Amino acid sequence: MVCSGIIQIPKINLYYPVFSYLTEELLKIAPCKFYGDTPDVNGNICIAGHNYDNSLFFSKLSTLSLDDEIYIFDSSGSQYIYLVYDIYEVEDTNLSPVFDYEENDRTLTLVTCNNFNFNRIILKAKQKKL
Repeated sequence: MVCSGIIQIPKINLYYPVFSYLTEELLKIAPCKFYGDTPDVNGNICIAGHNYDNSLFFSKLSTLSLDDEIYIFDSSGSQYIYLVYDIYEVEDTNLSPVFDYEENDRTLTLVTCNNFNFNRIILKAKQKKL
C-alpha cells in the first residue's frame, strides 16, 4: 500500500492518510486517490472516501460550506491549502466532475456516496494561491 499523502479538514475533524490508488479493500481503510497528479501540478486531484453516516472518512463532507479549508500534505510533508467552492450531487454513474476543472488551476475533487438516494456527493475546491 502506497500513501500519496494526508488529507485534513479541521472543520469536521477529518485527518487521514490517502492511498495513491483505489481498490474496494483500500477504500475500507482510508480515502483513495483515483485521478490526478500531485498538488504542485495544475489539474484535478480526485479522492474518494466512504460515507458511513457517522464521523468516519467522508461522512460529513456535505456539512462543509463555501470557503472552508482543506489541507493536503504530499508524501514529502509539503502543505497545500484548498478552499471549497462548490458542493453538489450527481448520479452514481456520472464521471463528469473528474474532468470538470480549469486547465491552469489546481483543483481538488472529493467524492462520497449519499446513502439516502445513492447519488454521489461532490465537493470541489481550488488551491489557495500563496
